[in-house]
Amino acid sequence: MQPLRSLFVLFIVPLALLLALTNAHAKSIFGWIERVSLLDGELTVEAKLDTGADTSSLNAPEPEIFEHEDEDWVRFSVKDSDGNKHSFERPVERMVRIRSASGTSRRPVIKMTVCLGDVERTAEVNLADREGLSYEMLIGRNFLKDHILVDSGPKFTRDPSCGKATEEEDNGAAEEDDDADDADGEDEEEDSEEDENGNNDENEDGEEAP
Repeated sequence: MQPLRSLFVLFIVPLALLLALTNAHAKSIFGWIERVSLLDGELTVEAKLDTGADTSSLNAPEPEIFEHEDEDWVRFSVKDSDGNKHSFERPVERMVRIRSASGTSRRPVIKMTVCLGDVERTAEVNLADREGLSYEMLIGRNFLKDHILVDSGPKFTRDPSCGKATEEEDNGAAEEDDDADDADGEDEEEDSEEDENGNNDENEDGEEAP
């Protein structure tokens, strides 16, 4: 029995630790407060990364539901990091009931592209009145899962940079093409799991007002 126990300690435990470290390094680490860009870079806001929240939430007081081509859409306004207000219209994916420290509320859910550092994902985001809270957005587990680790100490560890590397590569390729054209003397023209009523009950951790 003793040799088997020694074998377990010498080989199995280190292997398990190695696998855990490999899995951790495959994910990006961010602080608990970060700047994120939304809607294909149209908007930048400060967000709290909350592993206790099921879904993500965006401050959009008084969203207006309307019908567009026989589908429910929502019109809403969001303030950016400089306090400027931006208005958007998006299709409603579903309605959700959210349980938070302030009670239960029913909110529209939209799909939104979110860029955190160099991690870009499309996730469901519910529109809420977060005027009394510290941050314009809350990033929940539906965005963080399998991609992000949260360090509870630092804030603002990096700015959103999704697409910048690709743009730089494209620009570099274009410059090389231009150089080649100049050399040849030629110009080239660029041709939530839902119930039967379409509602969810989800949890959102409470936040302290500033």
